[in-house]
Amino acid sequence: MVMPFSKRDRYGYAELVYAYEAPQTIGLLAKRTKIDSDLLLPIPENSKYSLPQWAAYARYFTAWDNWRIAHRCWSTQMEDQDPGDHLVFGWGGGVVLAELQLAKRAGFRVAMTAGSDARLAELDRLGITGVDRRLFPHLTNDPDNPPRDPASVASYRTSEKEFLRTINALSGGAGVAIFVDNMGAPLYKATVKAMARQGVITTVGWKQGMRTYNLRASECINRHLHVNTHVWRYDDCATIRDQQEQTAWIPSIDPAGIYDFDDVERLAEDYSKGRVESYFPLYRVNQA
Repeated sequence: MVMPFSKRDRYGYAELVYAYEAPQTIGLLAKRTKIDSDLLLPIPENSKYSLPQWAAYARYFTAWDNWRIAHRCWSTQMEDQDPGDHLVFGWGGGVVLAELQLAKRAGFRVAMTAGSDARLAELDRLGITGVDRRLFPHLTNDPDNPPRDPASVASYRTSEKEFLRTINALSGGAGVAIFVDNMGAPLYKATVKAMARQGVITTVGWKQGMRTYNLRASECINRHLHVNTHVWRYDDCATIRDQQEQTAWIPSIDPAGIYDFDDVERLAEDYSKGRVESYFPLYRVNQA
């Protein structure tokens, strides 16, 4: 498995990610490439799991690190609380799915959004409450260009009201204790409104926008903590891998959904148009 540490700080955390933001590195859309040996982490010998299952490792490694920090931050203010009385919620995606599985094991109520019947069924199978995001189709709100015409404003308010009603029902009226928000700007207004007091907003990504806005006084008064992490710590690589092997914290992968190398362009198109049901879209270089 390729560890994405092109440049690390003195504590072992990633500063620049290999093949993403680090200069003079190349991606993995090649049948043969050259990689520094210290970036390669062996799959456990005689592993119980398949290569396609391990191919989703990066989302799990990222989730492990983000959950570790977010959970500890929440606990600093709520150390005497039973997690079973509190909700961890996420907007959706592979990292969020992996993170909510850790939250569930820690005893929290867990729920996340999904936009298809197949994904909602997968969440149900994993014991995660699925929230159909088709119930609030107009929830996105561009903070730099908010809706101004009456029809668009009304549509947003209707969707926001339904979303907050759902959160209220799932949390017993308390709001979200830990909100995993990897979407960013267009959904951030709804994220903040859904938060409980002493809640944590935690993120490892910005899929739909990097710039978010806070009303600082409200965040202070509500004692909201904001966690931002990137990748994970190099020295934790083997620890996370071993936890996956030992605890079955690893995805189920349908072999029929794996794309061949020559179909990568089709995979990208299918993903962008929402035609990929799996949270872990994969391609293989060698059929064998």
